[in-house]
Amino acid sequence: MRVAFVIWPAPAHLYPLVPLAWALRAAGHEVVVASHPAIAAETASAGLTPVSVCDADAMPGLVGPGGAYPAERADLDRLTDELGLTPDDPDREHWDVLTQYYIPSMWDFVPYRGRPDQEMPAMDGLVSFARTWEPDLVLWDPTVPGAAVAARVSGAAHARWWTAPDVFGKGLDLLEARNEGSDDPVDDPLVETVRPLAERYGVTVDRELLLGQWTVNPQPPAVGPEVSAPTLPVRWIPHSRQDAMPDWLYPVPDRPRVAISLGLSERSFMEGGWDHVPALFEALSDLDVEVVATLNALQLSAVDKIPDNVRVVEFVALGQLMPTCDLLIHHGGMGTVMPAIANGVRQIVVDFADHKITTTELLGERVDRSRYSLGPALARYATDSGAGLVMNVSRPDAFTMRETIQRVLTEPSFQRGTDRLRSDLLATPAPAEVVPILERLTAEHRGR
Repeated sequence: MRVAFVIWPAPAHLYPLVPLAWALRAAGHEVVVASHPAIAAETASAGLTPVSVCDADAMPGLVGPGGAYPAERADLDRLTDELGLTPDDPDREHWDVLTQYYIPSMWDFVPYRGRPDQEMPAMDGLVSFARTWEPDLVLWDPTVPGAAVAARVSGAAHARWWTAPDVFGKGLDLLEARNEGSDDPVDDPLVETVRPLAERYGVTVDRELLLGQWTVNPQPPAVGPEVSAPTLPVRWIPHSRQDAMPDWLYPVPDRPRVAISLGLSERSFMEGGWDHVPALFEALSDLDVEVVATLNALQLSAVDKIPDNVRVVEFVALGQLMPTCDLLIHHGGMGTVMPAIANGVRQIVVDFADHKITTTELLGERVDRSRYSLGPALARYATDSGAGLVMNVSRPDAFTMRETIQRVLTEPSFQRGTDRLRSDLLATPAPAEVVPILERLTAEHRGR
């Protein structure tokens, strides 16, 4: 069986698929990862075959959610009003993540409400590759809108590969509920994003093209939201860039080790919003703990002095670091939460509850939004399970931070909550157990 993963070109989109890709290869299947050349070297370093669907010169810069798309974003704001999603509506969070983060990321590849004859070099390259290589199964990242088109054109079975709350499925469910029986239906932004490429290749835009024939998602179902799309669960096996194990990692110190990880994606796309780091360092400096802070120069820009008990490293694989830690302080990313759960590590999720990061603070002209897209959902997951606490850093206060850290480190209930999450994770089918299911589903759906 030939399997093509198609991903948005960022490490956070690559790393979670590696264990499943390895499991497929171990079962004798041929696996490639198709994307922009920006992720090719990182893909190869993970022992997987990269396929670059276009030349870097054809698409020199990928903007992602940071792009300034004033007309298109206004269209999405209008849809928010049409759906009647007030700020306190539980579905508003999912809709905002979809429209402020993920749909704009799709626009790097296709023109929103565009024409079939407009330039789409990466998507043309993807379709050409699929026609030539003829995959049996395409597992596609929904932020790459052309993957389902390429799969259908080549006769492959196809499923979404997604590692976060399924806001795509939720958004489609919300729009279908709004339009059912309506004399004045509203447009679906997913449809208007995929349509130019679909029309280019004579493919009908339907629910299957938007949500796949099924979905593979290693996110714990308890994170939510519930959607109508059929989903195949698979255990999240933590993976990240692998470097040589640092010599300071072992032996583990007698005092608690606290890790700080505020996100690779955060520092790649966000220039501001790091003013809480000095207060966090101050809070930790008076505790009898050893701190490992995986921060770069940007994230340390407001820090005048690094405390004696804090070791700063720009990167260390969380799969190496977490087994030695008692607590992880993080931003709420899935690739950060899951290594903590897998290793039974308590958590504190930093939150900006009283502050909306504005356009001028971060990326230029764009709508206001919360600090990190998945933070609220994953903070709820950790705290509802008793595995940790949320720490509001919108008004940094070292005393309050220190109390929160002390509480999570010393109260036994937080370890019991963490152990519950780890047990749930281990009860989910491992990648090797999912491979036969993928083989069966591919045989049922290929060429339909």
